[in-house]
Amino acid sequence: MKAALFYGGKDIRVEQVPDPIPGPGEVLIQIKAAGICGSDLHGYREKLDPPRYPYPHTDGHELAGVVVGLGAGVSRLRLGDQVAVEPLHLIGCGACRFCREGRYEACLTRGMVNGVRRHSAGFAEFDVAPEGNCYVLPSDLSIEAGSIVDVYACAVHALHLVPPKPYHTVVVIGPGPIGIACAEAYRAAGAKRVVLCGRRKAVLHHLKTFAADEVIDITRTDPVQAVRDLTDGLGADVVIEAVGGDSAPTVEQALRLVAPTGIVGVLGVSRKPQLINVWEAFRRQAQIVWINSYSRWNGVPEFQITLDMMVAGRFHPLEMITHRFPLDSIREGFAAADDKGRSGALKVLVNP
Repeated sequence: MKAALFYGGKDIRVEQVPDPIPGPGEVLIQIKAAGICGSDLHGYREKLDPPRYPYPHTDGHELAGVVVGLGAGVSRLRLGDQVAVEPLHLIGCGACRFCREGRYEACLTRGMVNGVRRHSAGFAEFDVAPEGNCYVLPSDLSIEAGSIVDVYACAVHALHLVPPKPYHTVVVIGPGPIGIACAEAYRAAGAKRVVLCGRRKAVLHHLKTFAADEVIDITRTDPVQAVRDLTDGLGADVVIEAVGGDSAPTVEQALRLVAPTGIVGVLGVSRKPQLINVWEAFRRQAQIVWINSYSRWNGVPEFQITLDMMVAGRFHPLEMITHRFPLDSIREGFAAADDKGRSGALKVLVNP
């Protein structure tokens, strides 16, 4: 089969590799859609040392496709089922305190299966996954929508860790896929007002049609003053930092946006240390909550909760998906995802 192999940085090559074979309890999936995640771009922008996985490696953890093979012992899934896949790097050990509590996103050996680090490989024609990680898509939900359930599941996890009240103003920093998903999630959860802050005027105008009540173009308006104007001078009750990266002090900006006794939820991923104004946090008695992936909530998989919300029309995944590339053009897909200002992209899919 063909698969994208990552050699570090922008060196991505589509090569022939052996077809994967499902083991006991696993299924073989023909990949139909795989999203390029912001975390994928960390290794694209610079060759990581150490890398997440040894070079060259496969990648692509936002994926959906069709079941075309069954390993021994598979009982729930059938050939031809269309499925969304919860990424393999979230598999917990199942035995530690966090796994027993359903908080496998906190497992210290997350992603290790029988001593081997596992990860999904959606940027390929086929991949294998445990049956328990596969969620059958209802007939009225497209495979492309199913491929980005993972994105929205991170936002649902944010909702659970930082729940809004009906009188809350929620500000989301970053109009990328995670930020959009968070804005939609907090809107669906009944926050009084959801505000998206970002730099792309055309994108922000579009997002106001389905994701946010207000948008702030930070290239034209001071976001701190704009949020205070919306909140009688107080600031936002909840601020979600959904940018990450290492170039902008967005966590510190979030602390300037939050109201006294408010909560800052950090969902963006930064690989380098970030400076924050501790005095600002102390003065406001602001809570800072770190939000990593997702797992279960009250015993129910957050992936399933997200899928149910998507089916109910609380999310709008097809509004988020703007660009699609065949597997052979994955390099162009990554370039579009990396430079969204030039490409106009929100979510970029690879369709093997």
